[in-house]
Amino acid sequence: MSLEYRFKIVMLGDGAVGKTALTVRFTEDHFDSDYKRTIGSDFAVKRLQVADRDSNVTIQVWDLAGQPRFEIVRQSFYRGSRGGLLLFDVTRRRTFINLDRWRDEAFDSIGQPVPVVIVANKVDLVDSRVVSIEEGQQYAEEHGYFYVESSALTGQNVEEAYVALCRTMIDRSKAKS
Repeated sequence: MSLEYRFKIVMLGDGAVGKTALTVRFTEDHFDSDYKRTIGSDFAVKRLQVADRDSNVTIQVWDLAGQPRFEIVRQSFYRGSRGGLLLFDVTRRRTFINLDRWRDEAFDSIGQPVPVVIVANKVDLVDSRVVSIEEGQQYAEEHGYFYVESSALTGQNVEEAYVALCRTMIDRSKAKS
């Protein structure tokens, strides 16, 4: 008999790193090339099976606005989160440099560290890439996080990012019980 879990997760990262695109690709399996800035927050729900953990998971994905002016608004949406995808855009180094700030903001608002998966997004833009795979992997390794290279456009490793986060949250839940 499969175990049932329900997790709230947050999408973290600078504006225009692909948080909404990744969420839409994951929950609706399509890519919308018409960029729409998230105002405040938005959320989606998806149910998935994590076979290697014999678990069914319902995840509430909270897509938070990445612009600095929404920081105060974001804080209330972190409450109750059990994990997060921390995204950067491989074509914009500043979004990689800002990862610590996003992690710290989330952990401070949640009140404790939660599982995180580092997502290097927009890897389909090979010729524009400025953050290497090695840099991303090293950052994730130094912080004890899982690392995924993804593209919301092509769908590459999108589900894998969410499943990796679910595995970590399931393991943490089992350890606490």
